[in-house]
Amino acid sequence: MHPHPTKWFGFAESVFMVSIIFFVLAPTCIGLFLIIWLTPSSVRYTETIVVDAPAQVLYDNIRLQTKLMQWSAWPSETGSTCASENTDGEVGARTVFFSKGQRFGYQEVTRLIDGQSVELSLFSKGPPQKPVIKFNLTKLTASQTEVSLDFENSLARPFNVILRVIGI
Repeated sequence: MHPHPTKWFGFAESVFMVSIIFFVLAPTCIGLFLIIWLTPSSVRYTETIVVDAPAQVLYDNIRLQTKLMQWSAWPSETGSTCASENTDGEVGARTVFFSKGQRFGYQEVTRLIDGQSVELSLFSKGPPQKPVIKFNLTKLTASQTEVSLDFENSLARPFNVILRVIGI
């Protein structure tokens, strides 16, 4: 039987535990905090193309969710199906995405500038984030339009590190 049953650690064990906390756990916690804090919490990119079509035709093909889903790669690339909600072509219109019959997210028209710009916000289950896609249309000629897609996503900490590691 131990001579002091209520005493958990002796002096040597206490010094050892304090050393572990001070030299191992504290730097690890500080390192994790710095990684989380210093890893960027937003993603941005822009792609621009010139399309042989009038700006208004492209504007309608983007703002009208039923038309957008006819040419968007999203449903086929994700194996999902979609349906429209609310008044199509207006702020608040949504394309709802389903996988195996279960709703998993949607995109919503959040801003429209007639013939010039369509902004969509995306919502889904998973880590907290705020993805926004903005299509900017610049009329070059009567039948040619420059289309810029601006994508921005704000990632909540600590999920910013996890999403960066998996490539998002």
